[in-house]
Amino acid sequence: MSKVRVLVGTRKGAFILTSDGKREKWDVSGPHFAGWEMYHLKGSPAEPNRIYASQTSGWFGQIIQRSDDGGKTWNTPGSSPEDLKGPEGMPKGESNKFVYDGEVGKHMWYDGTQHPWEFKRVWHLEPSLTDPDTAYAGVEDAAIFKTTDSLGSIKSVEM
Repeated sequence: MSKVRVLVGTRKGAFILTSDGKREKWDVSGPHFAGWEMYHLKGSPAEPNRIYASQTSGWFGQIIQRSDDGGKTWNTPGSSPEDLKGPEGMPKGESNKFVYDGEVGKHMWYDGTQHPWEFKRVWHLEPSLTDPDTAYAGVEDAAIFKTTDSLGSIKSVEM
């Protein structure tokens, strides 16, 4: 019988619901990242145990997490644990390494002035259908990023 998995992102964390094909009884795992707003969770079609999560907090900022074991454990690809700790051991307000290819341009701001593009948050994650190490991230301010090493490094996509 087939299995069903539902990935749920909420303002208070992430949940993974699983059931058999009949969907009569559900197992709930979570909350993962309790207290963090989850913008998007997405499983990889090429590697079913790989799950990507986009989370944010007003204090720590935007972070992408990845699980390679169906959500049992999570890591922050592209950053070592030491990279993510501040001087007193608290997490820094940064993670991953989103990098704009080339010089960061400007766009017209709401008041008509020119404003540089900023990376703020990841609204959507889209893993490749065939390559488990390739994924795309749609971000604010209007950009698409691509990784080919499972979020070890993330570069902007030229349009």
